[in-house]
Amino acid sequence: RGIIELLSEGFTLGAGGIVVMLALAIPAFQDTAGDWRAQGDFAVTFLDRYGNEIGQRGIIQRDSVPVDEMPDHVIKAVLATEDRRFFDHYGIDVLGLSRAIFENVRANSVVQGGSSITQQLAKNLFLSNERTFERKIKEAFLSLWLEANLPKREILKLYLDRAYMGGGTFGVEAASEFYFGKSVKDVSLAEAALLAGLFKAPARYAPHINLPAARARANEVLTNMVQAGFMTEGQVIGARRHPADIVERQATAGAPDYFLDWAFEQIKQAPLPPGERVLTVRTTI
Repeated sequence: RGIIELLSEGFTLGAGGIVVMLALAIPAFQDTAGDWRAQGDFAVTFLDRYGNEIGQRGIIQRDSVPVDEMPDHVIKAVLATEDRRFFDHYGIDVLGLSRAIFENVRANSVVQGGSSITQQLAKNLFLSNERTFERKIKEAFLSLWLEANLPKREILKLYLDRAYMGGGTFGVEAASEFYFGKSVKDVSLAEAALLAGLFKAPARYAPHINLPAARARANEVLTNMVQAGFMTEGQVIGARRHPADIVERQATAGAPDYFLDWAFEQIKQAPLPPGERVLTVRTTI
């Protein structure tokens, strides 16, 4: 009788929890109606207070390369750093999340993220950067929705096309052209590691702002590839000894990247007319 009472209470609490989570998720699913792929397709030109252009942000859809045409080491570098079990989970990597929590507790700081690539894509497509319990619930449900409606390779392609990579670039193709002056189809292992290192904190690791930090981060990516079993230490030693160089870009270092990144997020959350995606915005800079 005691066991039955315990199971009954557990079932009641579980059912109540599911109802609460579904209630939180309903607004998120409403965002999937219509042309949800184009919801984040903003192209914004920023001006200073005197009307001079100081930067751009936004997704340029022509900057897209099919996953099958990217070098194998580009995909391996991204997966090893962002989501090693991407092809094995269904949107939420429980094992990866548990590992991240353990490592963060052991280090007494945030050293690993637990969000899968699908969760990051759900946030980029539908949600803001606010850190609330409600947003995490929406993110989880939207991740499951994406996995149910899109094949894995398309999820990966959308992620690689839409992630912010620093310097006002979105997607690995645009970032490769900006930093190396060539297509992502032609990058070396060292360059692929540098690109993969930008997903975590693009403003901090952008090589045109802080090349030593970007190279140190790229070295961590190479270590991730070895630890994940994607490559051996012998295969990455050349990339460690000869880190990536970037093309010279004048006056880029003075661009207010942190401010423009913040301003771009504000624009995406502003109440704009339907279809209003190409904007020119005056700032206080």
